[in-house]
Amino acid sequence: MLNKKFLFLFNILSLGFIGLSAQPLTQGIGSDFQIKLAKIDSNTLQWRNKLYPKTDAGSLNIYGFEPNEIPVYSDSTYALRLSLLETEIPLEYNQQVRAYIDLYANRRRNLISKVLSTSKLYFPIFEEVFDRENVPMEFKYLAVIESALNQRAISPVGAAGLWQFMSPTGRMYGLKTDQYIDDRKDIIKSTEAAVKYFKNSYRLYEDWLLVIASYNCGPGNVNKAIRKAGGSKNIWEIMPYLPRETRGYVPAFIAAAYVMNYPSEHNIYPSEDEPYFHLDTVVVDSRMSIEKLALAIGTTVDEIKQYNPSLKKGVIPFNTEGTVLTLPYHQAIRVSALRHDSSFNNKIDENLLAINRSIQAQKSPEKIIYRVKSGDYLTKIAKKYDVSVAELKKWNRGTIRGNKVSKGQKLKIYTNQA
Repeated sequence: MLNKKFLFLFNILSLGFIGLSAQPLTQGIGSDFQIKLAKIDSNTLQWRNKLYPKTDAGSLNIYGFEPNEIPVYSDSTYALRLSLLETEIPLEYNQQVRAYIDLYANRRRNLISKVLSTSKLYFPIFEEVFDRENVPMEFKYLAVIESALNQRAISPVGAAGLWQFMSPTGRMYGLKTDQYIDDRKDIIKSTEAAVKYFKNSYRLYEDWLLVIASYNCGPGNVNKAIRKAGGSKNIWEIMPYLPRETRGYVPAFIAAAYVMNYPSEHNIYPSEDEPYFHLDTVVVDSRMSIEKLALAIGTTVDEIKQYNPSLKKGVIPFNTEGTVLTLPYHQAIRVSALRHDSSFNNKIDENLLAINRSIQAQKSPEKIIYRVKSGDYLTKIAKKYDVSVAELKKWNRGTIRGNKVSKGQKLKIYTNQA
């Protein structure tokens, strides 16, 4: 399923590693490696910062809205804005679409704010696949209504991942689900599987809106609706004959496309709870303990699993194509070097693992009471103390509301955690 050449490992990250062998893990990383790593890290960080410049609500609030103001516009304004979008999929405006615009831009403003943030991570990956496979870029908005760009999302009926595949459908499109791996939660594999579905469905209908409808209810229901509509393949004409849920699916898709393109017009901005954007992928082509790998590259099991929710156990399983890991780029570099060391798994023995576990167990968290200063926001505070925004929220339930903190507010922070 996964094409090996399809890796998001920047060319710059591979420079300087030809002929490089990993230093013994018990001795740390050598000075030459550190110099090369520092240079590559610096260059890559500058490059990524140009791609994803830091923004805040103040700079994006180009219309001067009040903090809690919710703008509302006329039908003609919504229709005009949709018409101005250069899209391959027709984004028509009607009252059904208006209802979903009102839903996203009003009652679900906080969700859209979070999606705007995570889209910086996911959309470029989607777009690379869509461009290569020649499908419309607008399909990225389908993942917004499917999972709200939550890679770990699981529906009540068992659909999983960004594209919400059920296990049987996933298997039809090459997504493996076993005791070790759930490919439906793998961003690259699941996106490629979704594209296969889109292209197969388009061969049947030759209409992208019908493809979107079939993604929700299946081709059988779409075919039935077409027959009941007298053979029409116009989505709006067959709409009354589709299942109730699907009748709102296409309007929701169009509304999501609108809101994601015009967030500032609705006083909606990316949330401060931003993910780590400096990510890369690297292939691991042998069975490997996640705990050993974490110790080797200076991270934790939890962090590796955070970026790779498709891993279900404590090991990275062997498969003939290799397993693609997503990691912060400086860790991906180290894995890239280590994967050429055939003796890697023997270099961290059980004694070293036991010592590491003992050290972690002996670390007692230190409690800090932090007073919020002017200009502070959650991500800034979290980075300062090397904790996550989720942890800040957990430690301060009832104090932090949404993603906002105010000057003078006191927060509990625990450092030196195991």
